[in-house]
This record gives sequence, structure tokens and C-alpha cells, in this order.
Amino acid sequence: MDDRQKTGRVRWWWITLAAGSAALFVSALAYQSAVWGDARGDGDLLGPMQPYWAVYALSWLTLGLLLYQAAGQTWKQSGRCAVWIVLLVALTARLAVVVTTQPVLSDDIWRYIHDGATVARGGNPYVHAPGDLGPEDAPVPQVLDRINNAQMVTIYQPMSQWTFSVLDRVWSASPAWVQRWDPDHDKVFRLGFSLLDVVLVVILLWQLRWMGRSAWWAAVYGWHPLAISETAGTGHQDVLGIVLLVLALALSTRIDKDQYTARSRWFFTLAAGAAFGLAVAVKPIAAPIALALAWHLKRYQGRVVAAAGASLLAAAVVYLPFMMMDGGLTGMMDTARTFVDKWAFNGSAYVFASQWIASKPTVDTMAGILLVVILLVTAKKPGDAARSAGAFLLASLLLSSTVHPWYLLWALALLPLWFSLPMWVFSLTIAASYFAHINPEGYQVPSSIVIGEYAPVYALLAWSALLSLRRGASKTP
Repeated sequence: MDDRQKTGRVRWWWITLAAGSAALFVSALAYQSAVWGDARGDGDLLGPMQPYWAVYALSWLTLGLLLYQAAGQTWKQSGRCAVWIVLLVALTARLAVVVTTQPVLSDDIWRYIHDGATVARGGNPYVHAPGDLGPEDAPVPQVLDRINNAQMVTIYQPMSQWTFSVLDRVWSASPAWVQRWDPDHDKVFRLGFSLLDVVLVVILLWQLRWMGRSAWWAAVYGWHPLAISETAGTGHQDVLGIVLLVLALALSTRIDKDQYTARSRWFFTLAAGAAFGLAVAVKPIAAPIALALAWHLKRYQGRVVAAAGASLLAAAVVYLPFMMMDGGLTGMMDTARTFVDKWAFNGSAYVFASQWIASKPTVDTMAGILLVVILLVTAKKPGDAARSAGAFLLASLLLSSTVHPWYLLWALALLPLWFSLPMWVFSLTIAASYFAHINPEGYQVPSSIVIGEYAPVYALLAWSALLSLRRGASKTP
């Protein structure tokens, strides 16, 4: 046993190095934002991307070293000081990025702003595509020409739409100086998502305390360059669903504990169900995780039914108002079918399967069946539902036809609760997919980059499977 494991201490220089690397990454994002427009005009985006990748890798490495230091530490050993440092660095980094940058790596936020303003004004965002509107009809005309796939109706689910609407109202109610500082609304939106990201870190700390694990594990997400850049930098709304999912998973671990009263456990049951239903109302990809939650609570059939009812009720509350509007959800369903049938970007297993099976829906159906099998198998292993959810989310990325960097945030948020080396390595290599920005042949990731991105992940998965088989064989009499 080394000194780190004997003393349970995390050296201050490793903490300083990891926090300093996060600060350096914020500077790299600020530089990237400042030079992006001119570089795009010159047709050379390699310059802005090089510091991003270099400092991203440095931040990932120093965070890994901090993680190693914390591996043998308990919650009590980490101390209250660790909690405040984790939160302070996470909050400061996100605020600094919001203030000093503009969204450059993704343009999804302009759709959020358009949708939010549409809902706030009583409209249905699922009726008209932004490309069908003129500047005089658009609620935020200055972002109209920045919306990607503007000829299509929005695909974002009702829970996201209500959140976009709230953020639009926050902007509208802001003082005049805030509106002048943020004329395109993106800073208010990114600030809102960043604060939700910090709430997520708080929930992770709450759960780590329950598990008795070091508070420094929360830095794995809170200080991770992917979480900082994708939420505070580009303003991706995924954090809304992730907060709700992690909350549901955390509450589910308390449902069967005798230290709580029966009334408290029923409250946890209903709250977990409602949070899960709202998470699915952000991204339906989370829906199959219900199987893991149900398996975890299989001894309490009444609570499983109650949680399912709370989930359906919560989802109904956010979906029904849109269903009752003129046009309903038809436009969103049409867009979803288009994405499922035609969209493909940065996939791995899908690319291989599509060489043998020409029908994309067939490949997607096969991947869906395999995902359910993986979920059911992992659910039966020892541990809570977070383990099954993490394995499912990682597998969904490896089997998906479309994998953007921010999709990994769903799995990354579970890493402090259930560590996976393949997932941790993937959180580094997935940044290479932004090579699509500098690909002269169009916004696609070259095959050589895809191989470099996924090969380490599959190699680690194979190695883990081999070790598991050897352990199983050694236990066989």
C-alpha cells in the first residue's frame, strides 16, 4: 500500500495543477472564440483548434492524476474544504467561459433561442421551420440565419422547450445593460445551463457523500474540459436532462434504506420517478434506463408502479400543452424520423454494420435490441442503477450512427459514481471529432480520425472483458 492509500491525502500540488489546467483551458477557449471568425473567413480553422486540443489533453491528464490521488480516499478524508474547492473551480470556470467567449464549435444554441422566444410568445415551435420565416416573422430575427437545418422543424423535446422559454423570459426581464451586453441572448442561455451544470456537481457531491467516496471525484465531471466547453462554451442543453437523470438515480439508492421513514422513502420514490420522466422529456434515449431502475427496486413492486406513474404524469404535464396546440407534435415527429432515417456522423460500430446492411433503420433496430440486452445484463450485476445506466449510455454511443462530443456528457456525469476506464479514455479521444471543422471535404470526421478516436476505447473494453473472463474462470471449481 503506497503513502497515498495509507494517509488518504490528496497532495495540494495535484489539486493546484488540475485547477490550473482548467483555468488554462478557459483561456484556450477565449482565444479560440476571439480568432474563430477571422480564421473561418480565411478558410483555416486549424490554428484555433490546436490550442483547444493541446490544453484539453493537458486538463484531462492532470484531472486523471488528481483522480488517482483520490482513488483511495473516503469522504471524511477529503474534508469539507474539498467540497468548496470543487464547487468554486467548477463555477468560476463556467462563468469565465460564458463571459469571455461566443459559441463557435456548435451552432445548436441559436435554435434554442429561436424556440424559446417562440414558446414565450405563445407559439408552437413544432409547426413552422425557421427557414420558412422571414425576419419580420421571426421572434429573434438576428439569429435566424445561424440556425442549422433551418428547413426542418425543431427536434427538441417539450421539457427543453419550456426551459428555453424560461431563459428567454429571463433575458426579456433583464436590465437594459444586460440586453446590450447580450443582444443575441446566448450568454443568458449559456449562463442558465452553466448554473444547472453546477447544480449537477452539487448532486454528485451529495451522492458521493452517501457512498462514502472522496469529494474529489466530483471534479471528474465538474472540472472536465468537455463539460466546461460543451455547456458554458457552446451552451448545449443536455445538462438539463442529465441533472434530472442523476437526481433520479441518486434518489433511487435511498428508497430501500431502513434509516429513512416509510414516508420519506415514498417521497424518494415519487421524486425519482418524476425526475426520470422529465429527463426522458429532454432526450428519449434515456428511457430504457427505466429497466435498470425497475430491476434495482424489484423487491418493492408497489414502489416501482408508483415511480412509473410519477414518470408518466411528469412527462404528460410537459407534453400535453404542446399536443393541444395547433399542429401538436407532428412536426417534431417528422424531423425525428428524418434524423433516424438519414443522419449519420462520427459513428463507429454503425459504420461497420452499414457496410453489410444497407438499410439504416434495420441497423438502428439491431443496435436498439443489443442495447436493451446490455442494459438487462448489467442490471443483474452487483451495484446500483448508476452502473447499468453508465454502461448503457457508453454502449449507446458506440452503437449509434451519430455521435457528437456533447452526447458523452450523459455518461461522463456518471463517471464519479461508477468509474469506467474506457469511458474515461473516450472523454479524451472524442474531442478529435471536432476535426470535422477543418475537414476540407465537408463537416465529417475522416476515417483515420475515427479510428484513432475509437480504437483505444474498444481495446480497453476488450481488455476489461478478458480480465472478467479470467476472474470468472479462476472462481470455477
